[in-house]
Amino acid sequence: MCRKALVAGVAVVVALLAVSFVFPRTFSFIRLWIHDAREAADDSIPLEREVARLKLEVDRLAKEDDRHFHKVAVQVVEVKKLEQQVSEMNARLDRDAAIVKARRDSLAGKGDHVTYENQKIDRARFEEEFDQLVSRFQLEEEELKSKEEQLALRKASLEANRKKLSELRLTRQKLKTRLERLESRLAAYRQRQALKDNTIDDAEVQKILKEIEAAEEKQDVNEEKDALKDAVEGSAAQAEQRKEKKTSRDRFLNENRRLNTVSKEKQ
Repeated sequence: MCRKALVAGVAVVVALLAVSFVFPRTFSFIRLWIHDAREAADDSIPLEREVARLKLEVDRLAKEDDRHFHKVAVQVVEVKKLEQQVSEMNARLDRDAAIVKARRDSLAGKGDHVTYENQKIDRARFEEEFDQLVSRFQLEEEELKSKEEQLALRKASLEANRKKLSELRLTRQKLKTRLERLESRLAAYRQRQALKDNTIDDAEVQKILKEIEAAEEKQDVNEEKDALKDAVEGSAAQAEQRKEKKTSRDRFLNENRRLNTVSKEKQ
């Protein structure tokens, strides 16, 4: 069944493409018909039902508050956890920095042994341990820098989301207020319509009047377009005429025997 539907859909698409290439004007009318049908469907929905739908949408957004709060709460926990990690790493690096400094000072002396914490240690072994300590210290500093960058980004994101929470609540309240005002306006409008039921309905006249105005505007555009074309083409034609006239004048002056004779005598 699905295969048949797919084949039918492909056939319709191919047919439309063929129509668009072979009969572009017909395809244009088809698109116009689809556009008009869509607009007619939208216009057929009563405004009261549209307002009711929008109120449901606003209520649905309010129900998503818990999801938004949960997301921000997760961010708060993650930021606090990362802050704790950064704090612990800073404390550890401060301790390691003191050890690195003390060991570096111990290496300032000379000899095959190093005195560190009242102990004599072989210098070669001590330097090897010192190199490992410095390498680890460098890695931990790089890791701390990365953690601090992550913390800054997460704090910025958290602050932005906290602000959005307040803004979303305020925006929804504004939406509800606007819908309530629209309901009141619509109710008053329906009442005015009811009072006009016993009066002469000139809606058809007004409709035709609008259509006439639209047609007049369309014709105004056509006439303005033709006027623009005439102006542009006329300017080009005048320029060409001036060019031809100058060419003819120059040719006359160059080929005129009398003028050329006078010019030679003056020379």
